[in-house]
Amino acid sequence: MKVLQLGKFFPPVRGGIETATRNLADGLAAQGLVADVLVAHTSAVTQRERAPAGYEIVRVGSLGQWQSVSAALGLPLELKRRMARYDLVHVHMPDPLAALAVWWARPGARIVLHWHSDVVRQRLALRLYEPLQRWLLARADAVIATSPPYLEASATLAPWRAKTEVVPLGITDPMPAVDARRVAALRAAHGGRRLVAALGRMTYYKGFDVLVQAAARLAPDVRVLLGGEGPERPAIDRLVRQLGLEDRVHLLGDLADDEVPVLMAASDAFCLPSTERAEAFGLAMLEAMALGRPVVCSRIEGSGVTWLNQHGHTGLTVPPGDAASLAQALQQLLDDPARAGRLGAGARARYESAFRASQMVEATLALYRRLG
Repeated sequence: MKVLQLGKFFPPVRGGIETATRNLADGLAAQGLVADVLVAHTSAVTQRERAPAGYEIVRVGSLGQWQSVSAALGLPLELKRRMARYDLVHVHMPDPLAALAVWWARPGARIVLHWHSDVVRQRLALRLYEPLQRWLLARADAVIATSPPYLEASATLAPWRAKTEVVPLGITDPMPAVDARRVAALRAAHGGRRLVAALGRMTYYKGFDVLVQAAARLAPDVRVLLGGEGPERPAIDRLVRQLGLEDRVHLLGDLADDEVPVLMAASDAFCLPSTERAEAFGLAMLEAMALGRPVVCSRIEGSGVTWLNQHGHTGLTVPPGDAASLAQALQQLLDDPARAGRLGAGARARYESAFRASQMVEATLALYRRLG
């Protein structure tokens, strides 16, 4: 079977969908499938490359973005040129450009939609895009949702539940060993303080402003290490300065792949303070869980976040946007290492139970085979 994954971007561009696409492509290639990738580029020049696992990656040149939609105008044409090579096209949504490309190319191959999230905030754009989205959902042979709560809450997916199944996202397995010397060095660099880690693209729904406000309520010996970049970075910088937290909240910027596990392993707890249902799963939180870190996240209605992080078993959950409750939950974990250790062990066990990349790949491959 020959598969094409169609999406917005691909690593080294950072994001949960991008990471999931790479994990799936690597895993399918390991199973002997041709599993090429077609995405937009972050520059105007089209780039073709071969991944270490053997599949081809085509990044179509783009003129920029509007409303989070890439202007890689050559992507539909590239898809149409390539369609005869593939038995199945796996489309990562939401991505209006990918949907337009499928509509224009009209591939005869099977179509699987990987539904990472509904369109949540861009209401005007959704009104324009909704007919195309509805056409694509009708055309799809199968739809993948990433968690039961998200599927149950999605009004968009409701008419298509008969052909939708849940395949949770998974991350690298086995997890690579973390260099203990680098972990010790990071902790030493922060004077042995208790550390809270957070990671993600700095965008409106991530709630990093809430985490900064919570940091002002934490004990003085606690330091928050926040990794990532994005459009909200200047506002977060200003908030840290306004609250006088320069010594207690450190913005790390983008981290290299090998820096992320070091940050997770060095932390005493991980925080996912997201406030909106656009946070559909929480892949960064899963990475922390896989390393045995207890987590604190928001209880976002209709999201898979609190399905992944089970309150009292893998971590704690708090109302979204509530800085006082967030600070209280984090402080509870930091002040009770034994409890934090039990929750961290539960987090690691939950990762091992259902959220390995190999499990995601096996379930996806089984779906492909059922489609024929």
